[in-house]
Amino acid sequence: MSINRGLLAFRSVEDLLGQTATPLRIPDFQRPYSWSVQNARQLFSDIGSALEKRPEQPYVMGTVILLMRADQKHFEVVDGQQRLLTLHLLRTLLRGGRVSHLEAGGTPIHLAYQELARQVRDLEDISSYRQFLDTQAQVLRIVTDDEDEAFQFFDSQNFRGKALRPHDLLKAYHLREMASSTTAEQRAVVEQWETAEENDLDRLFGTYLARIHWWSRNLPAHSFSSDDLDLFKGVSMSTPRLPGTEYHRAAKAALPGMQEWAHPDADERTSRDLRRARHQLDAPIVAGRSFFDFAAFMLEETRRLEELMYRRDAETGEPDPDLDLFGNGARFRFNRELYIAVALYYTNKYSEDGLRQARPRLFRWAYGLRLAFERLGWRSTDNYALGLMASRDGLADFNLFAQIRDALDPTALELENTPVPPAVRSKNDDDRALHDLLQEMR
Repeated sequence: MSINRGLLAFRSVEDLLGQTATPLRIPDFQRPYSWSVQNARQLFSDIGSALEKRPEQPYVMGTVILLMRADQKHFEVVDGQQRLLTLHLLRTLLRGGRVSHLEAGGTPIHLAYQELARQVRDLEDISSYRQFLDTQAQVLRIVTDDEDEAFQFFDSQNFRGKALRPHDLLKAYHLREMASSTTAEQRAVVEQWETAEENDLDRLFGTYLARIHWWSRNLPAHSFSSDDLDLFKGVSMSTPRLPGTEYHRAAKAALPGMQEWAHPDADERTSRDLRRARHQLDAPIVAGRSFFDFAAFMLEETRRLEELMYRRDAETGEPDPDLDLFGNGARFRFNRELYIAVALYYTNKYSEDGLRQARPRLFRWAYGLRLAFERLGWRSTDNYALGLMASRDGLADFNLFAQIRDALDPTALELENTPVPPAVRSKNDDDRALHDLLQEMR
């Protein structure tokens, strides 16, 4: 990292946030405020404890990493956003100020502000606390002018905070690939991204997309982490312009316009297939705006399939009480994840034509595994997805994900009469109900 040695120093809170300080900006790629009430309360308590025990000594709270661009007169916060925002709110309250729009509400920043306000009201000596915070509380300020190197800090643990999740890092990476886009375009994709729940994004990339990638290539799956980001970085500005990468760049750029010209009045179903064509799971992502469009569409698809695939009829959406049991609960978790993952891959490549016939067969393949175990664990699920469980109670001996990757026509898949265990291994009533249901599905 190109660290500015002249700006590398311990700085007081007043030096960082006071009226004469260099302005700070939080870039769009940063996640929203996420500190809990406990985090805010602990920060307040730690400062008070330091004041009580060592009032004359500096109290160091950690590190703040800032990015300094050549054409700007402010710093961008790379690491330390949560802490700096909390300190700013605390300073405001200690000076008798208010942030009226945070006084009621239930988001993390509302709740943290309200907790800090309660703590400040209970202070016996506000003046001493404020003086100590401004002058003795310090952070190590690191300033860099290298954005690429600054990005590597995103995977570090914030002081009393939360590590960035892999999808946070992907958001930051692809926003950086939109450097030539307007601020309005960047803000639009961030706003679209932030409408999704954190857990939904975790599930999308970790439970579905990464596993599909690994299983379809006959690779064992594991917990998706920051070490796996290359799976979804795709073709970027720095990727060499080779024939293969140029093909994908051109396809991503040209296909939307061609589709609009060829299908100006497409109905909902056709429109969905056109979007599937633009976001093929077997094709590399093109970095930047295309990634955000891809993620938004895949979120939409998974949510839709998580409901549709447990209906009696995949076309009409008629409810099926017999399937409700298997779409929820911990006992069938791994089967449910297998089922939705393979359904997402199947429909992405083959559309929903013929899904009425394919749905019960996909269900039989995904849920037959449950009958072979008293307790079904992740390793057995992973091996089954790879086609490595044939020796146990006659389970399917093929990798369905790899077959989908290789087959252009769904009729080439080995879905008809998928083998399932002939008997229930456990004494669980739900497993018996599943066994009876699977006997009806061929």
